[in-house]
Amino acid sequence: MRTHSGALRGLLAASATVIALSGARPALAQEDPAPAQTAQDDGYGLGEIVVTAQKRESSLQDTPVAISAFSGADIAERGITNMSNLQSYVPNLNVGSEQDGVKISLRGIGLQGTTSISDSGVAFYVDNFYVGRPSGGNATFFDIDRIEVLRGPQGTLYGRNATGGVVNVISKAPAQDIEGEVGASYGSREHVELRGMLNLPIAPDVAALRVSAVWSREDGYVKNISTVPGTSDGYGSDGDIALRGQLLLGRPDVIEVLLFGSYLKQNGTGIPMKFLERNIGGPPPTQALLATIPPENPDPLIINNNAPASNDVENKTVFAKATKDFGGVEAVLQIGKMWQTSDLYQDFDGSPVDVSRFRKYEDGDASSAEFRLASTGGGPFSWIVGAYYYKDSTYILRNVKLNGLTPGGMISLPDFILDETGASRTIAGFGSATYAILPEFRVTAGARYTDDRKSGTKVTRGNFGQPFPPDIPNAQFTGIANFDKFNWKLGLEWDAAPDVLVYSSVSTGYKAGGFNISSDASPYGPENITAYEFGIKSDFWDRRARVNLDSFYYDYKDMQLTTLGTFGPSNAPGQFTVNAGKSRIYGIELDTQFKVTRELLLTASYAFTDAKFSALVNRDPRTNILRDLSGNVVPYVSKHTINLGGQYEANLGSSGSITFAANYNWHSKKYLREFNDPVIDLVPSNGRTDVTVTYKVADTGLRITAFVTDLENDVEKTNIYISPGFIGLSAVTSYTKPRTWGIRADFSF
Repeated sequence: MRTHSGALRGLLAASATVIALSGARPALAQEDPAPAQTAQDDGYGLGEIVVTAQKRESSLQDTPVAISAFSGADIAERGITNMSNLQSYVPNLNVGSEQDGVKISLRGIGLQGTTSISDSGVAFYVDNFYVGRPSGGNATFFDIDRIEVLRGPQGTLYGRNATGGVVNVISKAPAQDIEGEVGASYGSREHVELRGMLNLPIAPDVAALRVSAVWSREDGYVKNISTVPGTSDGYGSDGDIALRGQLLLGRPDVIEVLLFGSYLKQNGTGIPMKFLERNIGGPPPTQALLATIPPENPDPLIINNNAPASNDVENKTVFAKATKDFGGVEAVLQIGKMWQTSDLYQDFDGSPVDVSRFRKYEDGDASSAEFRLASTGGGPFSWIVGAYYYKDSTYILRNVKLNGLTPGGMISLPDFILDETGASRTIAGFGSATYAILPEFRVTAGARYTDDRKSGTKVTRGNFGQPFPPDIPNAQFTGIANFDKFNWKLGLEWDAAPDVLVYSSVSTGYKAGGFNISSDASPYGPENITAYEFGIKSDFWDRRARVNLDSFYYDYKDMQLTTLGTFGPSNAPGQFTVNAGKSRIYGIELDTQFKVTRELLLTASYAFTDAKFSALVNRDPRTNILRDLSGNVVPYVSKHTINLGGQYEANLGSSGSITFAANYNWHSKKYLREFNDPVIDLVPSNGRTDVTVTYKVADTGLRITAFVTDLENDVEKTNIYISPGFIGLSAVTSYTKPRTWGIRADFSF
């Protein structure tokens, strides 16, 4: 078995090889630097993306972090319409869902439960506003300036539970130009989308307004063959709407204020449940009724659910951001609030037999405030300091309806009702400083102190008896948990040559613990990570080629793992979180781009990731057997991932241009749970191809795009959900979208 030190030596050797190769190439540019500027001026060189990954603007290639960034043009040309599409372009990004929530992981870290105090290990931001529970986080991307995906712990600058990384979706800001855009799309499964944006300067150099809106609907890709009145033929949308408004006032040298408001309403027609197995359980009458369920349809995208279903999400967000330049120091204050509700109703047994129905209603609000000061002047020393406050409160109602079969016929059992109210509060202070020991050599030190508090109350009514706890009307408990942590980061940067940045860092990350609020209140501890990163970012051949490499090693302690079942000290039903004793994750991510000609761009990336549990003992809820899982693969991690892409623009002269783009993404096998069951948890190796063709009509602002995603039409499982013991502990899954085609037209003015 390969040792950890051997793995590290392998990573360092591979990194050093790439550094040597890339470091030699820029010598060509040193001899005659002028062509590099010319290449960029004539559009031949690779473009530059400005990011705010370190809470200040910098070029993507000058940012010493493993980061993938996509401009608004990239998003449109590659057909990246939402978070699910994005995972085909970012190494080690996985986007799934459970009930009404979006679940994001990076390098195997980040998936969360769906209780009122659950947290993700990947921090999700919309315009730098933290979204703790991203229901509706898979909304359509429109009028986006860029998307930034930071891999690895970002504890010192972002802090709140960012052990796995950060995803930041950044809208286009108001500008001092009159511009607008309208668009429409039509595609598979009667998909229809309407879009619009308008930017208006209100007062020259003082005020500007930008508003955008998207409306969309789709029949859904999972077909329901039930003929029961009130059921849907598919699981899609009855009409989603997203509105965003921004008002920019003032100037940074005096004071600049951005007022932001957004509204999202998703009218989903339900969440399909595809059972991979049928383990009968629950009260005896329910078991008798479950035994009458016919075999599952072998087609993964066909179900027979006999109950009406819906999944409605409403999100309202407002914030104000004030920026003031004091001459060498910039001050930023951002204060905001978010209100979010979701209402999910579904057939809980996923069959044509009326055994069980489930409703989950969630109502929450969150407030946050961040203040920071950052140096803006020149010189060898730069710094940033700040303070952060976050608070959220969430109420969740879960209601399970059960029917049963007796010798006298069908009966209805008393409802199972679980009321849950949880709250989280975070206070943090952070700082980071960079000093240039030499013009080409810099050292960075960062620190953050975080104080977390979680509290909650559970009230359970209507337990059914065995295999659940005895019937106790209004059984309840209240829990409180407090945690605090000091995190740090040390980093080195070296400009090895023009357009070659070498960087390394050691950093720590932390995610607060809590207690099992939906089950038996048993506590679980915080998770901690120490991450070692070593990478290189290089441009060469007059910036017509780019090679970026990042190698990493994670020492992970007490990783939080959540599953659903009826186990634990009190055998209470609900979600149950435990801490894995120790895990180790290491790998290499290589990303390349080549501007072969002015018209042709080629991209290729490869990621190798080895992620395993060093010490973990956990109980599989499907069998209730305690198992030693040491050596098992961390969920949602493929050892090998390859991405190949190409884009060619054909100039048609006075008629405009046509751009052809294709992307192929392949991953090796992965598992969806820590138990690594070869039947239930395994996702075999798979690849998918996305293609877009865009025609730009010259001098008109009109663009027409035809697209196909998943050309192979090969779906795969995205997550595993264990149905609760009311109807037997069975594995349930959902699947990726099959082949999808469409055409969109956009007109800019």
